[in-house]
Amino acid sequence: MENLTQLIMLSDASLAYYAIDFVILMGFMATLRVLASSIAGISLNELLAQQDNFAAGIALAGAIIAVAVLMMGVVAGDAGSTYVEEITLMGSYGIAAMVFLGFTRKIFDKIGLRQISIHDEIMDGNVAAGIVDAFNLIATAIIIRAAMSWVDGSTFLGLAIVVGIFLISQIILILATLYRNAVFNRRHKDKGKTLQGEIKGGNIALAIRFSGYRLGVALAMTATSGLVIYDPAVLAYSVLTWVMMAIIIFVSQTILSIILRHILLPKVNIAKEVGEQQNIAIGSIEAAIYVGIGFAFVGLFA
Repeated sequence: MENLTQLIMLSDASLAYYAIDFVILMGFMATLRVLASSIAGISLNELLAQQDNFAAGIALAGAIIAVAVLMMGVVAGDAGSTYVEEITLMGSYGIAAMVFLGFTRKIFDKIGLRQISIHDEIMDGNVAAGIVDAFNLIATAIIIRAAMSWVDGSTFLGLAIVVGIFLISQIILILATLYRNAVFNRRHKDKGKTLQGEIKGGNIALAIRFSGYRLGVALAMTATSGLVIYDPAVLAYSVLTWVMMAIIIFVSQTILSIILRHILLPKVNIAKEVGEQQNIAIGSIEAAIYVGIGFAFVGLFA
């Protein structure tokens, strides 16, 4: 039994830090109930149980997963030298994580899909809007968690760097959104269809494919943290290199996904199946291709 306990990497000194981290983590996740109710303007019970708003439920589920992913990044850093420092750092990173989610929603709604209001669509029960909102939060959370793990140690300087990477990641995700917008609009120009119009119209197949692509990009970008060395001595160069590699990986993930899609779905008119017939099966397979390539980058480099 003594030999078995020696294999467990826990010490009496670290248990208090784990307890602090866990309590703070649970506290931030619990605040989602208050935030969701304040954003909706009504209680969650009325929104989800009485109105049966599936879109709002999907969006909230995405927010819960996103917060959990972000807090993984928060607790992954080095412990503070004192309990007070640990609480301060955890609280600061946790608040930053919640702010990130709020900002990414605003950026996505006002810039990425500015022709429609994702919030209003969700309140109207548009499941397609709920899907893209949920996966937008998760995609951002995945990138920020990787950035938090990349920064060497939980410090306020590290927090500043994470904020910078968050802004950069939003630019890349917006580029991914604009790319998918352009591709869809070009393919369906003769039908007068647009990607944002189809999401507003409740095209779930398109929402799944679109969200899968952005999630795949986010996963692939996390590999950057395994490819670039974080060196405080040349901090500017480290961050610049991170940005350059993130862009290269974004482009590579997109190209490889297109190649794999042609291999797995030969002779399938994807534009017609997803954009016109709203074929959820095809949309899901294409989304899985994007996510699968993203995981490949994670496995190889992250």
